[in-house]
Amino acid sequence: MTGLAFDDLARELRRTGYCIVPDLIPPDAIAALDADLDPVFAATPFGRGDFYGHRTKRFGALMKRSAWAQALALEPTILAAVEAILGEACESIQLNVAQAIEIHPGEIRQFPHRDHDMWAGEKGAHEYLVNIIWPLTPFTADNGATHIYPYSHGADGMAKTDPGEPIIAACEPGAAICFLGSTAHGAGANKPSRR
Repeated sequence: MTGLAFDDLARELRRTGYCIVPDLIPPDAIAALDADLDPVFAATPFGRGDFYGHRTKRFGALMKRSAWAQALALEPTILAAVEAILGEACESIQLNVAQAIEIHPGEIRQFPHRDHDMWAGEKGAHEYLVNIIWPLTPFTADNGATHIYPYSHGADGMAKTDPGEPIIAACEPGAAICFLGSTAHGAGANKPSRR
């Protein structure tokens, strides 16, 4: 653990719209989750369409596929920060989706979007969700690491006609990539290696 307190994480999420917390979960736990999900990825077909990706695999129901998924959903620092942010507009929170994504070589970059757009309520008054990505393998600029647009969140960020330049959420397994539902983001391209 890096020593980051939940209130520091919540503050950074409110300020920039995202935060990457390194070394939050032991890499062995991530490796065990990865091993549990390997056969499911092998049996999962590629997606369809530019948004979901033609060279990307996705599936849900992680809680029933691996006991290791629960530890990620209930990680205390993350959970406390999420409750602090979402609790401003609701009495209780719930897990929206637990999904695994595998971006294969040749996949194109996903266009920027905001996940809160799936809800019809007023945007900008409060946050609807906080996303957490737990990389199963090293996340790099070349293999599809998520592009996150700092300061694109909330009413002020959404009012901009251009979300600005993204950061690439490069990090190692065990890190948590956190961003608000109003933060613009998109999966990166997985560039085939050249030999």
